[in-house]
Amino acid sequence: MILLRISKRRFHHIAEQEKTGQQKADMEKEKRVHSSILIPYSYYSSRIPDYFPFVPLHWHREWELNVITEGNGVVRLGEKETEAKAGDIVLIQPELLHAITTDDRLFYDTVVFSSDMFGNGEDRSYRKMVHPLCLGRACLQIAEEKNVCYKEIRECADTVICCARENSAEADLLMKGELLRLLWFFYEGDLVSGNREPVQNGEIKAAIDYMSIHYAENITIADLAGQVNLSQSYFMQKFREMAGMGAAEYLNRLRIQKACEEILSGSSISGAAFDCGFRNLSNFNRQFRMMVGCTPREYRGRNQCPPAEIAGRGIFQAGDML
Repeated sequence: MILLRISKRRFHHIAEQEKTGQQKADMEKEKRVHSSILIPYSYYSSRIPDYFPFVPLHWHREWELNVITEGNGVVRLGEKETEAKAGDIVLIQPELLHAITTDDRLFYDTVVFSSDMFGNGEDRSYRKMVHPLCLGRACLQIAEEKNVCYKEIRECADTVICCARENSAEADLLMKGELLRLLWFFYEGDLVSGNREPVQNGEIKAAIDYMSIHYAENITIADLAGQVNLSQSYFMQKFREMAGMGAAEYLNRLRIQKACEEILSGSSISGAAFDCGFRNLSNFNRQFRMMVGCTPREYRGRNQCPPAEIAGRGIFQAGDML
């Protein structure tokens, strides 16, 4: 316990370093992939709308820990939408469709990590406590300040964030222990619901993957339905049930989000529009204003920051983790 307290003091000091130094460290960390065998996690500083206007529906094979530090928004986890606010801790299990939106501002720290961080997949604790979440047979709720175990959950989450920022072998060891404690306190805080049938959404994931790759091309509902071998009517119904919106609206949101990245990376507004699948500039401007709340030119003026600083921050597209 003494060693643990010393380590936590050390990582607390790291988290409180000067902002400019932290931003530089963040930029360096963002150059790596989301996870690898050597480094099975990645850290992101996520700021809506500063770095991106929203996080579109997506999924990946790794876990995702989000600690909301400022603002409020809506988090979609599977078929359920939940309001989230500053202080909330969102732990997302593998392969779960999820999205984040806000009408205002939402800042949060994110760590995406492999299930390997929870240890040996063959022992009884993994099989009973971790595996059901990976399979979708159990689900997690958002940890709020009113929860009986919130203090412990927040302490674990903050330490995990600091370890991910530190990005060293020593910090990795501490992070593994803190992730196990984090999951334990989610169980103790009654934030895990079990005994449920996994949602069958393979076709929707495949359609989202297809759009994430081919968004710049002309895509019709017939194309998407054909990709997943469903009738157009059934595909549209199932997509709306899982995504909370139609496939055409989702595709437009994905294209706008991609266009925001290009605009902040220095592309011209017309170039970003055409590169992201829009063939009519007036339609692009109309869709952009409707979804982002301002014109593309206004968006660029409000969110001017170096491309290296925004690249990859918190943006996970479907299939990135495959």
